[in-house]
Amino acid sequence: MQQKVIQMPGMISIIATFAAVISSLSLLLPASPAWVASGGAGAMGAGSVTAALMAVTVATQLFAVRPALARFGWQKTLVAGTLFMGLGSPLQAISPDLPLALVSSALRGVGFGIVTVCGSMALSLLIPAERRGQAVGLYGLAAAVPQMILTPLAPWLIEVLGFRPVLCLGLIAVLGAPFAWYLGKLVNARTAQAPASASQQGAGAGSVLRIIWPALLTLTLITAAGGAFMTFAIDIAPTALVASIALLVLTITAAPTRFWGGSLSDRFGTRVLMTPVLALSAVGAVLIGFSAAGAEGNARSILLLLGALLVGAGYGFLQSVTMVRALNDAGPAHNARASVAWNANFDLGTGLGGLALGALAQAGGFPGAWWIWAGLMAVSVAVMGARDAREFRRHSPR
Repeated sequence: MQQKVIQMPGMISIIATFAAVISSLSLLLPASPAWVASGGAGAMGAGSVTAALMAVTVATQLFAVRPALARFGWQKTLVAGTLFMGLGSPLQAISPDLPLALVSSALRGVGFGIVTVCGSMALSLLIPAERRGQAVGLYGLAAAVPQMILTPLAPWLIEVLGFRPVLCLGLIAVLGAPFAWYLGKLVNARTAQAPASASQQGAGAGSVLRIIWPALLTLTLITAAGGAFMTFAIDIAPTALVASIALLVLTITAAPTRFWGGSLSDRFGTRVLMTPVLALSAVGAVLIGFSAAGAEGNARSILLLLGALLVGAGYGFLQSVTMVRALNDAGPAHNARASVAWNANFDLGTGLGGLALGALAQAGGFPGAWWIWAGLMAVSVAVMGARDAREFRRHSPR
């Protein structure tokens, strides 16, 4: 009988470590900006808290994780990631002063950058390639479920408990430290047995990016669409209630589709799945554009909810599919570079959504912004679909 993925060595530790860190992130993502705003920082100051978190996260992913692993090893680096994320959180509770919140966010960004890259690297090192999709799906659920529950819950907790207790709840990331220590021990043992796979020798970053660019482009397009929807839903919805329902549709849809995307990748391969789902997401973006254009009566709300459903499905599904594809295309010798690139593109894509679609909307309105983004998706589908079809014909038996 085939062993379940959840029972494979290291899988529970990967999920527990990542879930603890994501839980901390999900609670403080709405709480930290609101806390500094209550102290008089204003909208720009509140936004800078999240910006600092993501900027340091990306910088850590790109420049710090691999040197840290080489110098300190997996155990110390992973545990440090959970401690940076957890112990940095209650610093904000001291005062709503913006500089303190920025320092706290920077520390948490270091921790988040470490755990996100190490988590996906550990998957590629510990889980066989033929079962990796299911592992990525479970990994995605470890992120999606805390986000779906804790991010909407945070404002209510603030109202009931106050800011300081909620900020201190960010310590939950520290609960992942024992799992991180055990996971690091497993990966150290695996890399000692297979140094060629772990040393990341061979092609440089540029060469790896030339191999995995379809996965990264798809990831950027869909995370930007999801990020933009979460940013501007209230601006394009006819009422605040419809905006809330649409956001709920997107987040609830994204959770199970992350798991399905990974599982189906094992059965059918990523090339069969990636471009069709991106095409469906483009249809969702078109529907959102029509809703923003001011359809009459209930049609406007229906179009928005259908668009949220399709974009949410792609947002969850393609996160798993693109991670599996990036790791598989890069190969075991370059999984670290692929992991860094995937995680950095995820965070950059999320930020790009608000920035790029916001700029397009300011120039020509929200309908045009969503239709332009749908057009970019459609062009990418055509280019990548044709490329994958050529590769399939080239490698298929004659």
